[in-house]
Amino acid sequence: MPSAGGVCPPIITPLHNRPTTNSTTTKINISTLIQLSSETQGCRIYFTTDGTKPSHFKRKVAGREITFKYFAPFTLKSGKRTIKTIAVSRDGLQESAVVTKTFFVENVQESDTDNSYEYFRPVKSNEPFKSSSYYSKNDHFLSEGEDKDNQMVSVQQSREFPVHQAWEEENEDFYDHRINYRNSSEMQELQKSIQPTNYSGTQINMFGVPPNLSRNFHECFNQFQPKPTQYGFITEQMIRGLNDNNRAVTIGEIRNIIEENQQKQNPEVRQSVPLALPEAPVKTKVVERLTYRDPPLQDVSVGQGNLNEQILHIYSHLLKYSKLDGDFRSKVSHPCFGKAQEGTVKSYPKFNADQDCELLREAMKGLGTDEETIINVLAYRSSPQRQEILKRFKTMFGKDLVAELKSELSGNLCECVKSLCMAPAEFDAKHLRNAMKGLGTDETVLIEILCTRSNAQIKEIISTYKKIFNRDLEKDIISETSGHFKRLLVALVTANRSESKQVDRNKANQDAKAMYQAGEGKWGTDESKFHTILITRSYPQLRATFAEYAKISRKSIEDALKSELSGDLLTSMLAIVRCVQNKANYFARQLMKSMQGLGTDDDTLVRVVTSRCEIDMVQIKKEFFNLASQKLEDYISGDISGDYLKIILALVSGGKPPDLNVMGGKALVQSVKNKSVKQLDKEVKMESEDVQEDPTVFPYNPFDPESDAKILQKAMKGFGTDEDAIIDVITHRSCDQRQKIKLTFKTMFGKDLIKELKSELSGCFCDTILGLCMTPVEFDATNLNKAMKGLGTNEKTLIEIICTRTNQQLKEIKEVYKTMFKNSLEDDIAGDTSGHFRNLLISLVQGNRDEKKSFDRNKAKQDAEELYKAGEKKWGTDESCFNAILCSRSYSQLRAIFQEYILLSQKDIEDVIKSEMSGDLKNSMLAIVQCIRNKAMFFASALYKAMKGLGTDDKTVIRIIVSRSEVDMVQIKQEFQKAYKETLESFLKGDLSGDYLKTMLNLTGNN
Repeated sequence: MPSAGGVCPPIITPLHNRPTTNSTTTKINISTLIQLSSETQGCRIYFTTDGTKPSHFKRKVAGREITFKYFAPFTLKSGKRTIKTIAVSRDGLQESAVVTKTFFVENVQESDTDNSYEYFRPVKSNEPFKSSSYYSKNDHFLSEGEDKDNQMVSVQQSREFPVHQAWEEENEDFYDHRINYRNSSEMQELQKSIQPTNYSGTQINMFGVPPNLSRNFHECFNQFQPKPTQYGFITEQMIRGLNDNNRAVTIGEIRNIIEENQQKQNPEVRQSVPLALPEAPVKTKVVERLTYRDPPLQDVSVGQGNLNEQILHIYSHLLKYSKLDGDFRSKVSHPCFGKAQEGTVKSYPKFNADQDCELLREAMKGLGTDEETIINVLAYRSSPQRQEILKRFKTMFGKDLVAELKSELSGNLCECVKSLCMAPAEFDAKHLRNAMKGLGTDETVLIEILCTRSNAQIKEIISTYKKIFNRDLEKDIISETSGHFKRLLVALVTANRSESKQVDRNKANQDAKAMYQAGEGKWGTDESKFHTILITRSYPQLRATFAEYAKISRKSIEDALKSELSGDLLTSMLAIVRCVQNKANYFARQLMKSMQGLGTDDDTLVRVVTSRCEIDMVQIKKEFFNLASQKLEDYISGDISGDYLKIILALVSGGKPPDLNVMGGKALVQSVKNKSVKQLDKEVKMESEDVQEDPTVFPYNPFDPESDAKILQKAMKGFGTDEDAIIDVITHRSCDQRQKIKLTFKTMFGKDLIKELKSELSGCFCDTILGLCMTPVEFDATNLNKAMKGLGTNEKTLIEIICTRTNQQLKEIKEVYKTMFKNSLEDDIAGDTSGHFRNLLISLVQGNRDEKKSFDRNKAKQDAEELYKAGEKKWGTDESCFNAILCSRSYSQLRAIFQEYILLSQKDIEDVIKSEMSGDLKNSMLAIVQCIRNKAMFFASALYKAMKGLGTDDKTVIRIIVSRSEVDMVQIKQEFQKAYKETLESFLKGDLSGDYLKTMLNLTGNN
């Protein structure tokens, strides 16, 4: 329950329509307004008028509203009235004490007979109302079901211009003042100003003031003359007093006059035209029409991230082109376009069917199968491209690709790959046949396919079914199903649904009434009426019918079907209704059902993903997130695993296929073999160009080291520590700025910032913050020292740092290491490592690698031959040869060497290193090769391994994220998502927590 007293109690104030010596008197009349206000900003006020305690949790009792939400002053009916009111905080967690006040409300004839029917005169003062604290600019209280565009005038912000009341006598100055309201925005403001504020059950019908006025009602009512009493009923005296000749003009008449003059007046000329009063009120229905104007045609768009202007620029040029080209104009103007749909699998722009066939054959050749290559080919090609691969494979090798895949793969991976190799109509036909073949029938498959396909798709399925199985689909359905469910499926198979885009509202209303009378309106259900309407009407017509049904029945069509039908008939009709309303939502539900609870319905998962990945998977993913509050990729990752998971995630996530040069293995071998020397040279040159590295931590602007030092000192002062303040400062400053903060902190407070942080923080959070307070070279030197200090050696840290740094960075690390730890880095490495691994690390620490961008193809062939002779060609391995070449050649030269090695041995260098070496030497040489090919991918892989499975290697996570956040963290995140079909952010959230997680998310750009 909310804690009482946390909010200031409301103040109940009667607003008298004439000055009075006692504003808090309990004796009022039915025209007196009651205002509620609270000194607490941003709170909500609730009240009752029957003496019961207000409850903002339960505002209705027995269907009648008892507790009202306050948003404007109100009046009370005559008699003894007890108001109880309470103020509640915006989040609903705190409420004030209940304030009670009793009023004796008299009729106006009893208490105020003077001037009861006089009209207000125009107010000549130019002083505007001043906004009260309750109605501040940001405290807008809306009534239930009311949006911001239609909110009451009582909460509009004020502007300074003369005040006029809603009722006026005929006054020339007043009309002249009102005439200037001609544009549409002013017209809308005028319309808003006459909407009444009404609380049900209190007989309040108070008209608002124009929206540009404030709501200080004390000042208003003390300044002006009494306003006329507004009754909730009409008396005989009122009727007798009516005189059409001398009556006051109404707001509605003024609005009509303005609208008529707007139509007559030239919009280019803004002049005041005197208006004459109408002889009698004229009721005119104004039809709003959208006016389109051509955007300016410019040679070059503005750019600079202005999306609206960019789209307008494209639109203006398309408009100009359509005026010149009649064919284009007719093609675009006549069709009816629906919503944009987007698949995740798209045509591969560099598609080469012959090359893909070679890759697939190599993946299935010999012992074992390269499942990754099969996935990377088939999951990243469109359906027409896959059909082309099937044809070319049979032409090139005389074998059926599907049969070859079935012999090499198994389980759900095999089913998924087989589904991808079918054309859409063939896919549907085979699944329908499997659903009806043998004992029993899988009605779910029949419903999913027949209830969701278009007329053209169903006709193609029927012909394909006949062609493949030499059977009639309709006859098979009749023999396998029964009752109304059979009739519904047979009707769907006829494919006679209207495909008109036009909507007939009268027909929709008739159909809605017919369905109501066939279901809820009678005893039992006439299923045939539902059949006729749901199967024959077009989708737009059905949407209109469902809307009409909701008006008639007060129930949605889904709820009505659930109450009237059951079994497969209910499931099939719900499928039709959901597809009409939102097809993507229907398939998102199917995916959610397939993975809910224990076990996974793999057939449904494979069927939906493979059939929708090229149509509307992007929309399905959005709908799935709305249903499950979780990404579809994350949901799938928790239910399946292995190569089956890889191919499903590839289809769901889409994107570019993995780079063969980064992947390595058989795919890379085949790719290199199919290229000419000129193409290989071009590839090396492109890969050797400087890569644009994007950090996620940038210099903070405006930067003030003194202010940051004070924030840090305050965060660590006294009892407890403000970790959020430390995170906010340290993670949002660049490395250079953090060094200045350290220096300024010591100058201002005479303390070392790192020691202060170390005394206040702990655990992985402390290690991360301390790492950020070091320079990159100090951070690397410290990590190398920790890796070799004490018993044992952390070879992973040595490999990660020494094998990935440049010559200049390695030289700086050696110098700083000597300064910090009084030892030579080379000596420590020699003392803690051994053998060829030690030799490789010492070679790299020298920082003598060639850094030229050029390469020599002939020299590359010689080095490739030496590597071949040192490894595969001889018994045993000459590790020193690998060491000499991998540690001294430039990255460009090594790329050419790796190509030549493939041409020489038909194997990738990574596979050779894995087969010829082991242990730390193998890991270090693989690190060199992987950094040459894609450094960001190397770090992404290291992060994945650090968080995969049980437990987390926090040292690796901290080391990589801290060291790369200002270098290439954007690329690392991209490679991580591309390789593992999940964001780095989601992995971090699954493995880390608390302040440690906050810090890491900030450093990776996910704050």
